[in-house]
Amino acid sequence: MLDFKEKMKIKKYRNSLFFVILALLIIGSSAGLSYLSMQDDHLLQSRNKSMIRIQKQREDSLDALVVGDSLSYSAISPMKMWEEKGIASYVCGQSGQKLQETYSMLEIAFKTQHPKVVVMETGPLFRVRGKSEEIKSTLSEMGNRYFPIFRYHDVWKTLLFGKKYAEQDFEGYLVRGTKIPYTHGDTYMSKAKTLEEIKPSIVLYMQKIIALCEQNDAKLLLVSAPSPHNYNTARCNAIAAYARENDIAYLNLNDTANPVGIDWSKDCLDKGDHLNASGAERVSIYLAAYLKENYDLPDHRGEEAYASYTQMEKQYDRIVNEKIKEIRE
Repeated sequence: MLDFKEKMKIKKYRNSLFFVILALLIIGSSAGLSYLSMQDDHLLQSRNKSMIRIQKQREDSLDALVVGDSLSYSAISPMKMWEEKGIASYVCGQSGQKLQETYSMLEIAFKTQHPKVVVMETGPLFRVRGKSEEIKSTLSEMGNRYFPIFRYHDVWKTLLFGKKYAEQDFEGYLVRGTKIPYTHGDTYMSKAKTLEEIKPSIVLYMQKIIALCEQNDAKLLLVSAPSPHNYNTARCNAIAAYARENDIAYLNLNDTANPVGIDWSKDCLDKGDHLNASGAERVSIYLAAYLKENYDLPDHRGEEAYASYTQMEKQYDRIVNEKIKEIRE
């Protein structure tokens, strides 16, 4: 007959064995799902594609890396910047990307890329839902980082039901030709001195992002894409003040004095939230010139190593021209 101490030892052993087996299953499944995702990113829903696709880029081939939420992949077109200035870039955007995810995305990208500049679309700076939600987001992203099974869990559904997500993008940029105008002009911006608070949890992760960029010899450029739905004077003033305090460059493309030339009757996808293909062309032309002038990025056009860009350019032009024609008609 077992005494109490022996029973407790056996129980403790069983519990330990359970957690060891569970950990091995999670680690093994994570490795398996990561491998499958790398082999075929169409298994993933669009939100996580950029995290895989940046790892599949040719090593040390990018001079500029773009991160941010849906504003980034709606407003910034790497192929247009290639056509304009020969800049090799990639958009690592995610719908609703939180700053914790921005940091993880950069960690992953820096493993194989050493860009001269990181362009961060500033939408995630104001995506905060309170302390408890921020703690949850931080813990969730930590789990995703160390155990990819949590990030790529939807791959199981794809494998079981045979469905694939074959959305086409161009170096992370999503071409869209819908036009639903924003009808209030530039009235969302004024000369007021008000500032919206940037929450402490955001400041904490921004410091981590700044440090990560410094460790990898990449300059950080904050960019606020034109978006009346997401920006106003108070927000842009707050970003500008933060950028000055931390010696970071900031480009506010919502400024009415900025020569991007957005026409809200034609360049808007959805009533002032995102830009369509026409608006993205304008932003990308302006941004390419800014990056070339301020960061002296090389022009890779004509280089054999970048032949894939030249091949992609023809398909890109055809699709974008079709979308812009739809918009104008």
